[in-house]
Amino acid sequence: MISFKNNRPLLQSGYCVFSDYDLAWLVNVLQEAATAAGTTLPYKEEIAAGVLQYLESHCPLHAVPLDYLFDRMRSLLNQIGLPLIAAHLRRQTPPIDIELDTLADESPLPLFFYTELRRRMDNLRTKGLTNYHFSGKERCSFDLSDRRRSCPTQQRALAELNAYLASCADK
Repeated sequence: MISFKNNRPLLQSGYCVFSDYDLAWLVNVLQEAATAAGTTLPYKEEIAAGVLQYLESHCPLHAVPLDYLFDRMRSLLNQIGLPLIAAHLRRQTPPIDIELDTLADESPLPLFFYTELRRRMDNLRTKGLTNYHFSGKERCSFDLSDRRRSCPTQQRALAELNAYLASCADK
């Protein structure tokens, strides 16, 4: 087995430290800025790859404050002639993974599950973390509906879960 060392510095936002961020997150950040600016950015992957290359190869810091990273990205966008996108670049954290199936194992009744999920999301929001990735939705819906196979009850539980997550994203 071949293993490569990840040379990326940690990202720091307040007391929170992120080690799990990737090219897709940076591309998404640039795409959101371009969309907010009302323009397109056809080479966002190359810009994101350049930022990641800088972090992996040339950044002397072991932990980079998130504000510093976004200030450097704004400066880069201004230097390459994209000031409109730089003005709309919004500071955001990498997505936090919330394992719904693990949470459903701990609280298998829907009332307790949704209460605990809300509590955890509110706790993350108070720390300034608002970007989430939910994993294990299907397994969670099996636990919440108390089913072992897919059936209308399980599909209803999955639809309810998706609707709840969508309503949480709107807030």
